[in-house]
Amino acid sequence: MPPIRIALAQTCPISAPSGPPKLEKPHSTTPFPTLDANLADAASYVVQAKAAGADIVVFPEYFLQGIVNESRQYLTFPSKHLTTALQTLAREHDISIVGTIVHGSLPPSASPASAFPTSSPFENDGKAKHEKITPAQLEWARWLESHPATVEDNLEPILHNTAFFIEGGTGTVLGEYIKRNLWHPERDYLTAGKDDHGVFQTKWGKMGMMICWDMSHPAAAATMADQGAEVILAPTYWTATDSEPIIHNHDHPDDYEVGVIHALAYARAFETETIWVMVNAGGDPLEGFAGGSGVWAPLRGKIGGLGIEAGMKIIDVNTDLLQDARKLYKIREDASKRDAT
Repeated sequence: MPPIRIALAQTCPISAPSGPPKLEKPHSTTPFPTLDANLADAASYVVQAKAAGADIVVFPEYFLQGIVNESRQYLTFPSKHLTTALQTLAREHDISIVGTIVHGSLPPSASPASAFPTSSPFENDGKAKHEKITPAQLEWARWLESHPATVEDNLEPILHNTAFFIEGGTGTVLGEYIKRNLWHPERDYLTAGKDDHGVFQTKWGKMGMMICWDMSHPAAAATMADQGAEVILAPTYWTATDSEPIIHNHDHPDDYEVGVIHALAYARAFETETIWVMVNAGGDPLEGFAGGSGVWAPLRGKIGGLGIEAGMKIIDVNTDLLQDARKLYKIREDASKRDAT
């Protein structure tokens, strides 16, 4: 297989203020300033990655919407238009894009009159902003004002955190995966996926995807290895405070959370005999960001990565090394023998 140049886009996603969309001033130039800002940031990373010759750019979990709990679920309503915007970027810049988008839908009990607007509020796809609100943005702003997503209105949305792989050049979505293993707080507002982990074909071989806390479940990674995955991509939003407050009952290193993430990524890469790409959110450590994105592979260990702050790192990998790893360790071979008996 041809070598892969991967851009680790360790962005610092902006999260909207807790509460309804009126706090985002929907009658300014856009009803979704948080989404617009994150999309513009992502677009700049795509341009940088392409300029560096990258084949794939991988973003963190929640890189466009930020955290979507505490009455911020409305940020998931125009999610299909975010996908379209990223498909446009993948076509225009001929680079594959990986990340997650939380797709929100209204429950079956919702009135047909509550259907989301069909027009896209992201007409610029991360480019220059309009000086005035567009008709599509105004339509969304008015919809948000007249349709508060509350339990009382029987409009509590159904949210699926979905990883995607958009192919460069064509803009085709080659693979999607809904997060199955939700971190404990996420269970209050996200709906877990039911489908098993699958793989999809790319020009570099078969790939699979996991999201953040999925990494703590070895069986999920093993399922993709059984299907012939060469590369596993893991968008992540793992903070430096995820183990609080219980962790303060015990002595621990300051970088405990990053140590856990790296240990999981390294172990999953080794035991599945795959190249493992984990991209976490980065930023100010005082705000709880952990960063630590990287690429791991058997026989090489950690190939490269980033620190805590937001930034981008270009990593070149070659899946040919996996053949040597499989000849040496025979983990897949042994697993297939056990399955056969």
